[in-house]
Amino acid sequence: MKNGLSEKQMGVGTAVLIGHLITTLPVFIFICGLTFLGVFVVLSVFSSNLVLVFGFLLLGFIMAWTWWSLLVPRWRKWALKKGVPPDELQKWAALTGLVWPKGWIFEKTEYKWDDDK
Repeated sequence: MKNGLSEKQMGVGTAVLIGHLITTLPVFIFICGLTFLGVFVVLSVFSSNLVLVFGFLLLGFIMAWTWWSLLVPRWRKWALKKGVPPDELQKWAALTGLVWPKGWIFEKTEYKWDDDK
C-alpha cells in the first residue's frame, strides 16, 4: 500500500485527466480540425461557400459526439476497475465537463455496450 491506496486503485483526478485526454481532446480535434479543413477546402477550391464550411463543422460535431458517446462509458468502466469511487468519479467528471450531470437528457446519448447492459 502506498498513501492509503492499494496498487490497483487510482485517484479520481488522474482518472478524470485521462478521461479528458482520450475523449475531450479528440472531440476538439474533430470539431476544429474538420472546420479548418472545411475553410481551407472552401477557400482554395470553391472561393467561398459558407454552406460547405457549415457542412464540415456539422460533420466534425457529429463525429465528436459519436466519439464521446462511445468512449465515455468505456472510460468510466476502466476507471471503476481501477478502484475510483463511482460517486466521486461522476462528480468530478461532470464538474470538469467530461460527462453530463446525472439526469440530463444528453447523458442518455452515452452508448450502452453489450457488456454494460
